[in-house]
Amino acid sequence: MNNYSDTVGKIVESYMNRLKTRLRPVPARERDEFLREIRSHIYESYLQAAGDAESDDVTRILGVLGKLGEPAEVVADRLSEAMMNSGTRRKFPLHIVAGVLIALFGIPLGFGGVAVLAGVLVALTGIVLSFYATMAVVFLTGTLLLVLGMMRIYEPAVWDRLLAYGVIQMDGPVAALFDQLTPLGQGVLMIVLAGVFVVCGLAMLWLGKHLTRGLRFLFILVFDWIRKLATRIRHRIFPIERELLQFDSAPGF
Repeated sequence: MNNYSDTVGKIVESYMNRLKTRLRPVPARERDEFLREIRSHIYESYLQAAGDAESDDVTRILGVLGKLGEPAEVVADRLSEAMMNSGTRRKFPLHIVAGVLIALFGIPLGFGGVAVLAGVLVALTGIVLSFYATMAVVFLTGTLLLVLGMMRIYEPAVWDRLLAYGVIQMDGPVAALFDQLTPLGQGVLMIVLAGVFVVCGLAMLWLGKHLTRGLRFLFILVFDWIRKLATRIRHRIFPIERELLQFDSAPGF
């Protein structure tokens, strides 16, 4: 808890609320992390300025906030760097992409930024969908290997029947390896391989969560820009409609 006086605390909270408003398009987790960094920076700067005995608390905090800049300037100057640092630290590649786009086009994005971001989103969405499809195949392969391994150990007759009917086919090095093992060894080998596939699938699931979070952040940027654009268009169209209605309802028309 920062040890501000009541007056200074109110000034800082007012500034942080204005900053939070500027960060409305940013997802809650990234927004809170950025706000914590700025709050910590303000407090450290305030403590450093406390050595000046000639100024009171209010003058010091106003000086600190003045050097930091207006909330719009803070977002423009610091958010992109914070996003890229966060992505690098937590190994979130899409956060780094978002930081680069924010650095190039700002928040909210301009027309050029949205066009570039839309192209990036199409490509990244395809990559993420392919990633999840591959993850599903990995989990399915692990499940099949587990079932076959258990079958080879506990139901060897069923295994032999499936092998004879051609449902299970083994050729080449795989068949040579299996011929050297006992039925128990074959089953254990398949169960071990199933465990490897499941672990790989779980690792992909963990990585996919972060990919999805980063992709969601990029979608939020686009949707926020579209929402603001629609609001501006509506505000321009509705006054014209009201003027036309007033003109039609005027006496003599």
